[in-house]
Amino acid sequence: MVPLQLLDDVVGLAVVALVFLVGLAFFAAILYTEHRKEMKLIETGQYPESRESGTWVLAAGLLLLALGLADLLRAVWTGTVPEEGLTLTFLGVAALVYFAFRRRMAGEAGDGTDEPADTDS
Repeated sequence: MVPLQLLDDVVGLAVVALVFLVGLAFFAAILYTEHRKEMKLIETGQYPESRESGTWVLAAGLLLLALGLADLLRAVWTGTVPEEGLTLTFLGVAALVYFAFRRRMAGEAGDGTDEPADTDS
């Protein structure tokens, strides 16, 4: 009876591994085609220079702040010590302050947009 159980476990593991590998290959194919498309656009000169809006900093800051405050609230509610809540809260606040700072600097630059200036280049 034991060899049949072992065979079932091996077949189950093989199916899971196959599904994982097919998914990984599909993901790699999508990334490769997107890369080739962008390279072709760059070669032909049709690739526009993108200006980073910085809204990802706002989204990340709000998410970190929400997660941190949720952990702090849970800790207060249950009477335990907060785990990562304080760190996440401060990271979220720092990201929001950074976003506000970049937005203000873009406004002072006088370009007439509300988007932050691209200082990465």
